[in-house]
Amino acid sequence: MKSRKLKLLRWVCMSIVAVFALAGFLWMRVFHHYPPAELMKDIRAGIAVREIKDPDERFKKYLEQRYGSMSDAANRQKAFLDFFNTDHIRALQLMVKHSPEGQRQANIKATADWIAKYRTSLTTSESTALRAQLQSDAGKAMLKQATAQYNTQDVYYRGSTAPVISELLTTIHEIQKAH
Repeated sequence: MKSRKLKLLRWVCMSIVAVFALAGFLWMRVFHHYPPAELMKDIRAGIAVREIKDPDERFKKYLEQRYGSMSDAANRQKAFLDFFNTDHIRALQLMVKHSPEGQRQANIKATADWIAKYRTSLTTSESTALRAQLQSDAGKAMLKQATAQYNTQDVYYRGSTAPVISELLTTIHEIQKAH
């Protein structure tokens, strides 16, 4: 009788360990690409603005929540350059995927519009600083990694976010030709 209880207890313990191991494996498989700190910054900013109805205003407030005042050129540049940060790309994809379906295209358009406005508002010194950043070895590596990350994404997601990519590429082109 004791042997039977011991076997049952051993089986239960092994089952619990197996469940935790499987849960850990699945957690790592799903979330290992998303650094918690970076992901949480994006999620907190997204949650803070989710009730704003106007997509342009919602995106503007998202950027302010995430990066600080957009009247600061350094914050605007950080926001722009994060579009080429692979962790941020993945976080944005996750946010788009889980945003209300009726808001997705409006959010994407608001993002593309912000990038276009950013490009046209750059001062000569901001443009020069951005060009230097993008043409550095680190900048080139960042662009290459971002391109590879973007290309791994679902074709439908890439198609729906094409306006954003178009504005990003136009901005890079404009920055580089201004030299």
